[in-house]
Amino acid sequence: MAENFANKKEMKDRSPFTFGLIATLLALNTTTLPRANELPFELLKTPATQGSMAPNLCSFGDHFALSWIDRKSKGVASVRVAGWNGNAFGEASTVATSKQMFANWADIPSVIEAPSGDLYAHWLDRISGETYAYGIRIVRSTDRGKSWNPMGWLHNDTSPTEHGFVSFIPEGKRVRAFWLDGRAMAKEGGKMMLRTAILDGDKIKDERVLDDDVCTCCPTSAAQMATGPMVVYRDRSPKEIRDIGFTHRNDAGWSKPSTVHTDNWFFPGCPVNGPSIASHGDLVAISRFTVSNNKAQVILRLSKTGKMKFGKEIVLDQDSPVGRCATVFTKDAVFTVWIGHEGKQTALQMAQVSPAGKIERRTTLAPIDSNRSSGMPRAVVSGGYLWVTWTGENRVRLGRLKIGA
Repeated sequence: MAENFANKKEMKDRSPFTFGLIATLLALNTTTLPRANELPFELLKTPATQGSMAPNLCSFGDHFALSWIDRKSKGVASVRVAGWNGNAFGEASTVATSKQMFANWADIPSVIEAPSGDLYAHWLDRISGETYAYGIRIVRSTDRGKSWNPMGWLHNDTSPTEHGFVSFIPEGKRVRAFWLDGRAMAKEGGKMMLRTAILDGDKIKDERVLDDDVCTCCPTSAAQMATGPMVVYRDRSPKEIRDIGFTHRNDAGWSKPSTVHTDNWFFPGCPVNGPSIASHGDLVAISRFTVSNNKAQVILRLSKTGKMKFGKEIVLDQDSPVGRCATVFTKDAVFTVWIGHEGKQTALQMAQVSPAGKIERRTTLAPIDSNRSSGMPRAVVSGGYLWVTWTGENRVRLGRLKIGA
């Protein structure tokens, strides 16, 4: 089964020099931040079998659900989902099975529970036989995942280009989707776009462009704030600056795309390393991997919604991190997970930050591969635990850390 890491142009940009540049940048700083006492991270068995990949987590009722891709023989793949009931996983259900599924380490399927109780899920399917021609399939369940009804493509375009990196958030009684859309790249000089649409019952509507020139293959992330939806993504300037952008909507409509912080990271390719956003009440937290002044870092920023003025830079890791951040919020703390290092070992790291911006603890959760096989770590808070999933030893892994009563 083919794996995609960037579009054709980006792949050309990723010459041995480019990969060497990444390694050099990540090795430039080896300062280790102070660490809190190590906390027990419990690994749990999941319904995912050997060969599973692309795990994701979502809130599901009072608990959460784990989704993943099962790779089968003869190029067939399935998206599977299982809900945690507080003590164990229930029986896994199959969301979709396809011989055309585009199974990818970074661009992973997702499931969301709408405020109505309906479930929506997405995955990538090939649009044509071309390598980088795939789109976003949407399905809906009205019976808590027992059956799934196809809704077609998320986008109103079936050009043989890339469409992916979806983020879902609830909005009113509906669900809002954000994604990267490459339809303009069918023509020479065309750019990747950030687009959005609404899932309302069995209808997909109100599709529009939010940014017409963004990084081609970095995950997006979105949150519903008190003032309206907000999406963060890796932007792209004409001079190949790859800083993190955002746009949000309020009563006046969608804001003009802005930058979370001016890092001025020049990178003539796609780092496949997107931001993560989470919100609680009137606070929003955004984590990102960046390279600023030749220093690779994982950084967190907090802001009060409505003002959209970010506080100080909270450096979580400047010890040559790999990145791939996942951030979640509770009423008492912000938790960010990323791939970093513990000595010479690549490791899954976690930092807890107070709403006031103080790093309260940082700990190593588990060893993890630094290459693409580990996928994109994802996190959710449920039942007094921080739950984290990733891919390790050719199968989906899941662990939890006690964070509250």
